[in-house]
This record gives sequence, C-alpha cells and structure tokens, in this order.
Amino acid sequence: MATDGSTAIQDAVSSAILGLPTVKSLRDEQYAALESFLTGKDTVALLPTGYGKSLIYQIAPIVAGILASRPNAPAWLVNVKKPIVIVVSPLVALIKDQVEKANSLGISAISLLDVKDKDAEDIKKGKYQLVFGIPELWVDCELWGDMLLSDHFEQNLIGIVVDEVHKTPSWGMAKKGVKAFRQCFGRIAELRSLCRCGTPLLALTASADAKARKDIVHLLKLKKDATYVEASPNKPNIRLSCVTVKAEDFSCFDWIVRGLREKAMLHPKVLIYCPKIAYASEVYIHIKDSLQDHAYVGPKHESKYCLVAMYHASTHEHKKEEVLACFEEGPVRVVVATTALSMGIDFKDVRYVVHYGAPRTMEDLLQQIGRAGRDGQQAYGIVYSISGKPCEDTDMKEFIRCKECLRAKLYNVFEREKTTMPMTPGHSCCSVCHKKCSCNEDTCAVCIPEFEMWTQPEQEENVLTRNVTADQLQRLREGLIEYRQSLVQSTKLMFSFDLTTGFSGDLIQTVLEHAPHIFSVEYIQKNIHVYKKEHADAIMAIVNKVFDERLDIDDLLSYIQTEFVSEQENGAESFYFGENTFTDPPSSSSSSSSSDDSDDN
Repeated sequence: MATDGSTAIQDAVSSAILGLPTVKSLRDEQYAALESFLTGKDTVALLPTGYGKSLIYQIAPIVAGILASRPNAPAWLVNVKKPIVIVVSPLVALIKDQVEKANSLGISAISLLDVKDKDAEDIKKGKYQLVFGIPELWVDCELWGDMLLSDHFEQNLIGIVVDEVHKTPSWGMAKKGVKAFRQCFGRIAELRSLCRCGTPLLALTASADAKARKDIVHLLKLKKDATYVEASPNKPNIRLSCVTVKAEDFSCFDWIVRGLREKAMLHPKVLIYCPKIAYASEVYIHIKDSLQDHAYVGPKHESKYCLVAMYHASTHEHKKEEVLACFEEGPVRVVVATTALSMGIDFKDVRYVVHYGAPRTMEDLLQQIGRAGRDGQQAYGIVYSISGKPCEDTDMKEFIRCKECLRAKLYNVFEREKTTMPMTPGHSCCSVCHKKCSCNEDTCAVCIPEFEMWTQPEQEENVLTRNVTADQLQRLREGLIEYRQSLVQSTKLMFSFDLTTGFSGDLIQTVLEHAPHIFSVEYIQKNIHVYKKEHADAIMAIVNKVFDERLDIDDLLSYIQTEFVSEQENGAESFYFGENTFTDPPSSSSSSSSSDDSDDN
C-alpha cells in the first residue's frame, strides 16, 4: 500500500513529465532511485549503459520544486524554494554533453568550466537547477566551496550527484606507492561538510564490481541506510565474441573493409577500441589504406568526407567534435578509438563494438560494449585478443580463456546476485555458445559470423611460464631503462631518443608484459617489436640476470654498465647538427616507459 509520501512523489513525477515532451515515463529503477534521493537518502544506482541514469538527476529539481509547494512534501524538501542539484562528473566532454541535453529538456544547467563573472553570480543566486563540475573544481576551488556554504545553497541544495562513480576508486585511490591519477576523486566526500547536514548523495554507474562497490561506499562516506537500486547489465540484444588473432595481422578487419567497399555510408556503424594510441593508429591506417579511394564519399579526399575516423586523448578538440558529429549524422561509419571515447557517449545505432587487444579491465569491456545496440536492435560486442599479449587483470584473463558462456562470465562480475544465464538459442548468445548450439536438431541453423571466420593462430604447445613478482618486475624495468640509457651514454642527439636508439619506452613496457614467457631470444624476436638482434640479446641477458641469477638492483645496474656501456663507448658516434646544443637524455631515475592515452589510465 502506497504511503502519502510516495503517492505525493508519484503525482509530482507525473506532473514533471508532462512538461518534458520527449520523456513518456520513468522505468521502475529510475523512479526508485529518484524517490530515495528526494526523501534525503544516500542512493547508489547501478544501471546498465543506455538505461537513462542521467534522467534521474535531470528531473530531480523539477519534481522537488513541485513537492516543496505541497503540504505533504518530504521533510527534506519542506523549506526549499528554488531546488538545485550539483553534479560531479569526471570528464569535460561528458559535462558539455550533459549540459546540452539538460538544456534541450528545458532544464536550466551550466558547467563551472570557463564561467564568466556574470555566470558565476547567476550560479550563486540559484538561477540554474543543475550545476556541473569536475571534482577538482568542486573540491579545490575556494569560490565554489564558499558558494556551497552560502545561505541560499544551504536552503535550496537538494543533493549531490556523482556521475560515473566507478571512476572514484580507480582514479582517486593511490596504489602500491603510486599516487592517485586524479586525487580529488578520492576527496568528493569533503563536499558533505560544505552542505546542509544530511544532504543526500546519488551515485550513478553502469559498472562496479564487488570491490569497487566497497571502495565507493568508503570513499564517499555513504550512510549505512543507503538505498541500492540495481538492474542487470545483461543486454540480450548484444551477441558477444572472443577470438584470438595474430599480432600485427589485421586480416580480422577484412570484413569491415569489404563492407565499406560495398555499402559505403549504408554500412552499419562500428566502434573499434584499442588499448593504446599506437594500436589505434595501426588499425586506422590499415583500414583506410585498404579502402584506398573507397575510403571517401565523393571526389574530395578530406577528413569530413571519410568513412573512417580516429579518436583519442591527443586528438585536437575541434577534430574530436568533427568526428563525433560525422559519426552521428555524417559519413563516418567506423571510428577507431581509445577509451577517451567511452563514458557518456550515446550513439543509438552502433551495431558493432570491436576491441583490438583485450581491454585492461572487465569494467572497460562492459562500459565499451554498452555503446552498441542502444536502440534495442541486434548488435555485436567483439574482442580480438592478440596472441602473445598477456593481460594483467585476472578476470579479463579468465574471460579470454573462457570455454563456457561469455555472457554469464562478463555480466555476473557486476551483479550482486549472479542472475545472468546463457541465452537460447546459443547462436544469439556468444561465440562459445554458438559452437554448442543445436537449434536445428543436432546442428545450428545459423552460420558463424564472418568476423569470426578465419584461421586462428595455432596455440604453442608447452609454452614456458614463470611466476613474476612485483620486485622482479621493478628490477627488470630499471635494468631495461639503464640499458636504454647506455645506448646514448656519450651521444648528442640529432633525432628523438626513441628514433636514435630504436629502444622505446613502449618496447620496455611490452617486455614487462611478456616477462613471464621470455626464455629465449627467439621468443623475443617472434613476439616483441625489436628492430635489432643486439637489443634482443641484451633483453635476454637482463632477463636472465633478474630471474635466473637473481641479482639485486645494484649488481644488475653494475653488470649493465660493464657489459653494455663500455661496448657503446668503444664504437660511439656523436649525433649533432651544426652548432646546435641538444638536450641530454633523461637519467634512469626519471626515465620511464611511455604512458598510454591519459584518459585510459
């Protein structure tokens, strides 16, 4: 039986929706989260991608305003005159998108980024119902802290929203002596001290496993009586695939090239995710070069007429906007991207999400596959695991090696109660279940999809493996950096450090990833991009010193200095140009393997 309070909220929601022509109704989970939030309770909404999580906080100030004017309003809203919600969001692009969407609904919204003096005054006076900002602005900026302490905000602020809350622990917590990527994510709970006592917090995400949930509760200081609203992340319209492919063999994308040649702008939309910018560049160049003139719509070979585009953190902002616009309504059919194109991206008609190289975590996999099939039509999530490229994440390793249902393996990680089961018929579930499908008596009536139909690399028999400790990995890293330094010990550089030596930071990172399997120079030459035999020999020697002779770091560096530095000095050449002075290479203490896309951390 509904209480007077819940009936009042239902009526207020119905009234609010009447003023939003594009919103017909709320899903049960959206309503449950909104009701909890408006009654002053901390609320965690774990809802799938594309489920409409943002609508919960977009409609909150409207419903609160209606309730506050009625006699049976929740106690939390009794004295509210002009309801305000502040939203903590991780990315500038995501904030921009959400502000535009809220304004299109007739909801007044603004971002704290790049506000002018007049805008700041309007925000303080409560002109805007939704105020967005990144954690750094909310936590570290005195101007906005003082605003939250003002009488107007104390009376009218109805709650704090943390969007994409799964990033709070992964970006806001230090790990094994490494500083947090964005420390203010770990300090969001401090906002509570600037607001009216009891101000509720609404945490939204599509992907948080059991550990992430515990970390979120701890970091945000959620109350013990917090409400948890959850819907299964399982999307029946997305068929899952996992296939192993050879390194540097891009034939796995031939089906896309053929499709673009034949259909051009009629080809279904494809998102290809790569774990590194380097991989994204290689895939983009392969597809574009394979298409030749077919890569463009019309005679002009300009990017805005190209069927293929690339998107990563280093892409210029105007180019990012062009790619997104052309993918939504222009000629672009395929976007090759890093995780920079992930959170908050909402294209309704993406048919294929492809991963070239396993994602770093199951969270990344869930988030990115969720970009497909948002219109409810059939879609596909495909993982091309690259042979010889090991994963660090345990759950991801198990997913790639999984011989049972991939659907259950993925989605059950994010369910408090494991409810996801294999679908029938099996061919509509995943690549594993398809092989077992017997929908046509003893066989399957549906052919294997073309994106799975090629010879997979043969699995090496008796592959040697060693257990690698964190200490050994650190010694190996320092040894490789020291060797890299030795290559230009007495050299002035005309070209870049990597170009001069052929021994890049990415190469060091790749060696570290392969460390459990390096037992021979042949393995190195086969599985790691080494351009000189002498580099492969040096890598093997350093690996042996670390794992077989177990040298400590001082002895290891001494060995490298003796073995390699003197050798380089004997045959050293000076690389210079005219009378220019060139920057010396960084010392081993400051040198490190090159980082990936900053948004990918």
